[in-house]
Amino acid sequence: MKKIMLSLLAIASMNLTFISCEMKEENTPPELPPYESMAIDFSKFKVDESSDSKAVMKSTAEETMENWEFAAGNIGFWNLLLTGTLAVPVAAFYHSFSHQPVFLGDATWQWTYNVTGFTSTYTARLLGIVRSNDVKWEMHISKEGVGGYGEFLWYEGMSDLDGNGGQWILYHSYEFQEEVLQIDWERTGNVVGDIRYSFVRELKNNREMEPFNGSYLEAGLLEGDLNAYYNVHFHEALFIKDFVDVMIEWSTYEYYGRVKADYKFGDENWHCWDSYGYDTECD
Repeated sequence: MKKIMLSLLAIASMNLTFISCEMKEENTPPELPPYESMAIDFSKFKVDESSDSKAVMKSTAEETMENWEFAAGNIGFWNLLLTGTLAVPVAAFYHSFSHQPVFLGDATWQWTYNVTGFTSTYTARLLGIVRSNDVKWEMHISKEGVGGYGEFLWYEGMSDLDGNGGQWILYHSYEFQEEVLQIDWERTGNVVGDIRYSFVRELKNNREMEPFNGSYLEAGLLEGDLNAYYNVHFHEALFIKDFVDVMIEWSTYEYYGRVKADYKFGDENWHCWDSYGYDTECD
């Protein structure tokens, strides 16, 4: 009888442990990757536009801003990609932080909500599936009204269980459900310290080969006065008609920086700008 009681107690203990783990799983949704893992803030790459700087700009009207403008132009494509072609899925991810998920069972959580804007209403359904080593993410989106379409997978990805790194794969659109952008990211402390956008689309809308395929932008943080960087590798289609590289470093506090691109400047030197964007000699 004593052995039977011990066995029953052991079974009961196992059941309580199972129930406790199950309740913990149901009450603890996976942590969403940081919003910056999908859309870094390009607005920080700027020049001083304060009232004091306007006086400086007026007194130096004959000075040039070629270095700053060249650097900014190389960032423009990636900003346009996220705020234009991929604006809807990026906005849908942003809205996920304002909603609570529902547990579906099988280690799967679901966020469901509407996103209004872009002259339409979209329904977003984000799935977070907890796996043994990571969390798998899937964003399904549908559109109502004129030009509407049924639900499709607009992006997917994975993140580490500790939330310190991961990857996104974004698809072009409902019409072209093919990979266009791969994002690999790592978090340092409370911020995304390193991120890489890789353009992976192979064909353009007209089904011609996409020469920009293979281009990428790397961004991250540095130690020192120039505390941030962009490394750009892209297909220059106008004059070089080949892949080229641009290195950019700047201060997110004082806004001055420098750029290096041998295809543009014909040398391996840094070319600098001051806090107001004007060309200046590098130290």
